[in-house]
Amino acid sequence: MIVFLNGAFGVGKTTVAERLAERIPNSLLFDAEEVGYFLRKVVAPVEQPDDFQHLPMWRTLTIDTARWLSERYGRTLIMPMTIWRAAYFEEVISGLRAFEPALHHFCLTATEQTLVERLRGRGDRPEVLAWCLEQARHCLAAFTAPAFAEHLATDGKTPDALVEMILSRLE
Repeated sequence: MIVFLNGAFGVGKTTVAERLAERIPNSLLFDAEEVGYFLRKVVAPVEQPDDFQHLPMWRTLTIDTARWLSERYGRTLIMPMTIWRAAYFEEVISGLRAFEPALHHFCLTATEQTLVERLRGRGDRPEVLAWCLEQARHCLAAFTAPAFAEHLATDGKTPDALVEMILSRLE
């Protein structure tokens, strides 16, 4: 099984994913951003996109890494990742479903005000904060599309309450 947690930066994906990993027996936390950081460092001398998701190799490596983890360890994968571009989302989700039909996608949502407050509270460098705020605006618009359902509003909810909601939907 794969539990894919999508949502804007600052919505709580990582915290919820970590708590889910504690609650779902035999699970692995696979943050595909780590693949992006690795790839961006490797290709920096020849290519420097503003978002590593623009690299087709990132999407391929994310799918292949998830497949290898799943096949090698046979555990539930919990994947927090912001993917708001519909074409990239479809590529990754369909690639994951090709080897794991038990894929559950949850899109964590919040109001713009909540996201801005959370992002400002993280203490990121100004250029990182600006980039995350811009991405949050894209996410707010994109995630209204039916392809990004099932939505879980995070405003006013604790991470543990969100974990309980997700677990109840997995049963």
